Amino acid sequence: MDKLKIKFTDYIVIAAILIWGVAGFWFNLQQVSAAERKYATIYVENRQVAELSLAPGETYSYSFPFGNENEHTAYIEIEDGKVRMLPMGKELCPNAICSHTGWIEYEYESIVCLPNRIIIVFSDIPGGTDDGIDGVTF
Repeated sequence: MDKLKIKFTDYIVIAAILIWGVAGFWFNLQQVSAAERKYATIYVENRQVAELSLAPGETYSYSFPFGNENEHTAYIEIEDGKVRMLPMGKELCPNAICSHTGWIEYEYESIVCLPNRIIIVFSDIPGGTDDGIDGVTF
């Protein structure tokens, strides 16, 4: 059986595919970092409780009530278009996964606190997404 040999044109094709793939990956990263996130939307038990502006250069804290009778308070920080949730007591959030998430800054990231049913997501337009549907399945 003859041994396969790689020819010069094969190297050119492989190099072109690698360059094309790296350029596409770099372009996607640039698009994600350049995308402006204008708002952070906070939901508690599937109800929107706040929509906060994420203008670059702004730094502030925000608190919002949660619980059956709004007896607890959660705190978040916003800094230069990034959001993070501050730690809560162990009795409210035993694993503290929401505060360990740290700073989020990209559109595809979110903070979720399951025990307290709190979700923080990014949106480009006021009021969240334009129709609330991201896919349809039959």
